[in-house]
Amino acid sequence: MRSFPTPMRHPSLSITNLSLIFVCLSLALKVAGTWWIKRQLAELTREHSYIGNDYPEVWPIERKPVLMTFDNPKHFRLDKEDGIAEWAAISPQNGVVHLGPHRQPYTVAMLHQLKCLDVLRGEMVRDRSESYAGPSVLVRHCLNYIRQIVMCRGDFELESFQFASHKNPIDWHGIYECRDWEAVYNNVKQNQEEYDAWVKMGKKH
Repeated sequence: MRSFPTPMRHPSLSITNLSLIFVCLSLALKVAGTWWIKRQLAELTREHSYIGNDYPEVWPIERKPVLMTFDNPKHFRLDKEDGIAEWAAISPQNGVVHLGPHRQPYTVAMLHQLKCLDVLRGEMVRDRSESYAGPSVLVRHCLNYIRQIVMCRGDFELESFQFASHKNPIDWHGIYECRDWEAVYNNVKQNQEEYDAWVKMGKKH
C-alpha cells in the first residue's frame, strides 16, 4: 500500500488567545482615542497669541443645531430702501472681530460670505446708464469666493425637481438642520462692544 504524507495541521487559535487579541486591540483603540481627544481639547483650550499664524482655525464658540424652514421671504429685497438696510445690517461692522490680548482684527467667515452677497446684490441693481467698465475686482472676488464656499461645504440635501413646472421647477420648501447663526451674532456683538470699550479706555489714558 502506498502511504500518503499526513498534512500539517496549523495550531488553531483558542478562545483564550482570541480573547486576549481582542482585549489588546480594544485597549490600543482606547489609548489612541484618549490621546486624540486630549490633543483636540488641548488645542481648543490653549491660549493663542493671535499674532501671525498663532490663532485657531475656528472661533471656539458653542453652536447648537437649529431647524430652519427655507422659503422666499418678503425681507431682503434687492433695491428697496428697507431691503438695502437689511442687507447692510446682516454683516455688522463688516463682520470684523478683535481677538487676543492685542485685539488683533479677524473676520468671521459666515459674515464675510454674507457681506459678499450684499456686494453682489449691489452689482445686480446698480445704475448702468453711465459708462460701465464691467464688474469690479471686489465683485469678482466675492463671486469666486461664494462659489468656492458652496463647493467646499458640498451640501448634498436632496431637493425635489419638478419637470412639469417651469415657474418653480425646484421644490425646496423643506426644513434644514443648521448651525445656530444667532450664537455667532451674539458673540460678534459682544466682541465688538468690548473692543469699542477697550478703544475708549485706551484713548482716556
